[in-house]
Amino acid sequence: MRNQKLTILFFILKISSIFSQTSIPSELMNKPRTDDLYKVKEKNIERVIAYETNYLKNETYVNKWIFNYSSDTIIRGKLLKNEELKSVFEYVLNDEKRIIEMKVNFFSQYVKNDKQHIKYEVTDHVKILNFLDNNSVIKAKMIVDMDSLQSPVRITSINSNNEIQSKETADYNYKTNTYNYKVYNYNNEIVLNKTEYYNPKFIIEKNEFGDITRMFWPLSSNKAIITFEYKYDKNGNWIKRIKKNFSNNTESISTVVKREIKYKE
Repeated sequence: MRNQKLTILFFILKISSIFSQTSIPSELMNKPRTDDLYKVKEKNIERVIAYETNYLKNETYVNKWIFNYSSDTIIRGKLLKNEELKSVFEYVLNDEKRIIEMKVNFFSQYVKNDKQHIKYEVTDHVKILNFLDNNSVIKAKMIVDMDSLQSPVRITSINSNNEIQSKETADYNYKTNTYNYKVYNYNNEIVLNKTEYYNPKFIIEKNEFGDITRMFWPLSSNKAIITFEYKYDKNGNWIKRIKKNFSNNTESISTVVKREIKYKE
């Protein structure tokens, strides 16, 4: 029972990180943007349903993502894990199909009444996450400052009184593919200080559709390789993707995603 609770809690934390708060490691980990399953090339989309089968060491489970396009820039949908409802969400997209606003309601016996409403402000060198209350008033924010390679160098968490709650910093050495990672608490005391790995040149190759087919895992110290195999529909949107991990001379399938794409008539 304890292992089951830990597995469920891990899933909640993983999904929560997708939907809401951020950190320097998660910003770097998400740079390939291969988890944006709603993204398609056309603007005449009515619905995308993605069945994401995840193969973990001790568990296999299926996330079902339902993305309903009410317009080219607004998506309303839901997430189910093994057919159990986990969240209902709404995305607002910009012209580059990146999320600039999201509203999420989470459902779990371990997380009660968990709602998130976030508006994003993004430039080349800064990203601001504005966390809004039920009246759409900013209750907190996270400011992500980036360097010339758009790697996060500082994340500052601020409360409604404009007080700094915590801070993270990263000092990069791109020659060694490492960075010094520090986390500060409310009193500006260092609570974590360690060296981590990050390879900014993680993309090895893309295919003719512009999708990544081979890449290094960005945070890997041993240059673990990830590959993607695709099947496309007649409109050039992928409808099946197999993700494989290659590390220590072993190969394993980590996820298989199948997408059903409904186009507007």
